[in-house]
Amino acid sequence: MPETIDDFTIVLPELSDMANCELKRYDGLDRLWRMVERYKMTAPIAIRVVDNKARCVRAIRGTRYQAGGWQLEDETTAVAPPLAGEVEFPLSINVQDARGNILKMRLQPGVPKREPLSNHSHD
Repeated sequence: MPETIDDFTIVLPELSDMANCELKRYDGLDRLWRMVERYKMTAPIAIRVVDNKARCVRAIRGTRYQAGGWQLEDETTAVAPPLAGEVEFPLSINVQDARGNILKMRLQPGVPKREPLSNHSHD
């Protein structure tokens, strides 16, 4: 069954250690920022990356500048992430804004597949 990429899936071209990678990698998640904008989420936002056992891999706080950019602060040290070998995929990103609205997205390793959408269902 081919996997289709939707607005709530972020495909990472290479999957390194999500718990220890630099914040600028998260800053480059354009699809996440587009969805935050689409749903008019109110800063500050709390971003939590969790594995399939709901263990927090990464916690980040985002504050928006008037110029339209985001400042990210790493809060992972406060939540004690699991060891790198313990992270179980798939990963999810849960974003909560100042009003309590929640946006959930999936992180998927690999290259996005450019397959045409079909009306056929493969059960």
